[in-house]
Amino acid sequence: MGYAPRVIFIFIDGLGIGPADPEVNPLLVARMPTLASWVGTTDPDAWLAGVSNERASLTPLDATLGVDGLPQSATGQTSLYAGVNAAELLRRHMPGYPNKALQAILATRGVLPTLVRAGCSAAFVNAYTFRRIPEYLTRRRPLSATTVMSLAAFGGFRTSEDVRRGEAVFHDLTNRGLRRRGENVPVIEPREAGEIIARVAAVHHFTLFEYFLTDLAGHRQRMHRATLYLEDVDEMLNGIRSAVDFARTLLIVTSDHGNVEDLSTRGHTRKPVPLITVGTERERFRGLTSITDVTPACVALLLEDERGRVKED
Repeated sequence: MGYAPRVIFIFIDGLGIGPADPEVNPLLVARMPTLASWVGTTDPDAWLAGVSNERASLTPLDATLGVDGLPQSATGQTSLYAGVNAAELLRRHMPGYPNKALQAILATRGVLPTLVRAGCSAAFVNAYTFRRIPEYLTRRRPLSATTVMSLAAFGGFRTSEDVRRGEAVFHDLTNRGLRRRGENVPVIEPREAGEIIARVAAVHHFTLFEYFLTDLAGHRQRMHRATLYLEDVDEMLNGIRSAVDFARTLLIVTSDHGNVEDLSTRGHTRKPVPLITVGTERERFRGLTSITDVTPACVALLLEDERGRVKED
């Protein structure tokens, strides 16, 4: 390979492979033409078996981590982003925000700080509100896994100023949440959010975006809301598709645990999560089996050239 690919990592919170029942599985109801054009199907049995074609691959990943109980966010996201079985280390699944032990793992082994220390250009494209940043910097608010990694890698966050420059997106894909918080930013459509993510990715080796409204809809068991969120995600992916060269870009879409795929329960599920890869080098990810495998595969892909340094385009 004469160049290092760009990697775009899209984290969709609570996206599992659910039952073949449209009464409880919004993935069977939502209009998702972009995903359909890549994977070809939303049939859960096909996803569980794995999908591979000339456009994309889908591999089911274990999110239970060999630990009894329901997978949870703190251990799941640490396992996904750091390639460490956090639930096994704690001997339990930990909900909510990572504790100090998990924060230490994320700060040292998380994908963002790992790549930055190795000389890669990395970006976390989510925008933060100005009023929250001092609370995160002084630890007056709990830190999410991505917040810990952003602090460790960059010492800070993207803000509404980056949104106005077209270099960041709020977690809702439209910036409406930022405007409700008093930030002077434009309202955009999810497709435009995907185009912004693609533009950021064009100047970075690794770009991460996190979307968690799907998990909230799953907890609230709201089919209409879950369907809308999934359709927004698909439009965002359409925006990425329209703006990147997949001969030089690898798109990764995955999650940390199941939830939104089964609205018969308010809690998380033990279902596998999909690992969807589109573009260059995607076949390298087909043999993965656990959420702990994703970050090591990304790091290996980006650091394999020139004795651990990424070749510049």
